Amino acid sequence: MAEGILERLEDLENYPDENLTPYKEFTLDGKTYYFTPGGFLYRKDPGSEEVGGFFCGYLTDEVWRHRTDEG
Repeated sequence: MAEGILERLEDLENYPDENLTPYKEFTLDGKTYYFTPGGFLYRKDPGSEEVGGFFCGYLTDEVWRHRTDEG
């Protein structure tokens, strides 16, 4: 699932207008995800609050800058 999220967001040609906000949570297939600054994707699972969630992958710097106001 996380791979699909990252692949779609990295596709700047077919999905150019999707914007991200660090720490804004979104739900997909019943799982809650969020990005930290720099484009790191985390999944929040029950019991993972202490560690901030589980790391799922990251966006390249180029894509992160395009998708946020950090660029």
